[in-house]
Amino acid sequence: MYKKWIITSIIACGFGVFLWQLVPIIKNHVMPEGPRQLLGQSKNTAISSVIENVGGVKGITQLGLTTGIYDITIKSDHLVNTPVLSDGQRGDRYLGLTLDRTATFNVGQGEAVKFEPAEFKPLMKRNNVYTISTPGNYVVNRQIPEGRYQIKIHDIKRQTIQRDKFRPATITVDSKFLNGNGSGDGQGGIISSTLNRSSPIILLENHRLLSITFSGVEHGSYVELMPLTD
Repeated sequence: MYKKWIITSIIACGFGVFLWQLVPIIKNHVMPEGPRQLLGQSKNTAISSVIENVGGVKGITQLGLTTGIYDITIKSDHLVNTPVLSDGQRGDRYLGLTLDRTATFNVGQGEAVKFEPAEFKPLMKRNNVYTISTPGNYVVNRQIPEGRYQIKIHDIKRQTIQRDKFRPATITVDSKFLNGNGSGDGQGGIISSTLNRSSPIILLENHRLLSITFSGVEHGSYVELMPLTD
């Protein structure tokens, strides 16, 4: 009887350890760690660091960074080969950038970028309008309420950059899944300063990102989102 009790206890403990190890796997399968950090359901694992003069594309481990959600700022006069800050200049920022284990970043010679844990500051509404002058990813229902919004884009093209018709200066507004995929919101696709869209309205739903990109535009450019009630 005593041996049977010991065997049962060992089996129960082993099963408990197995379940304990299985919990994070199940949680990650249901919702990966990156989206959980975006929603504030788990701690943001990003760190603060200034990366400079790397020269070429490097993984985040090579850059001394961890996975997490970052706000980034250009600290050099320019940044050439980074898509999220295309044609970036000193002081330009991009908010809510997710870096996972597969992420790479290009910081060339003479270039410097500051990485900081994302702050996820809620957007402020003034005169019934949300005004955004910094590109990045904004979490719906954490930084801006869900709903339908009319979009107005105010872009000031950077005159010092020569553009061709296939790569114009532009601002885009989009709705994406938390993992960065799923472009488009079912309302007609991406809203862009270079594409005429008959109804510049975006639908922001829970567990989505408001994604805004700037390319080749001057400081002072911005996007306005006006909530629609009908």
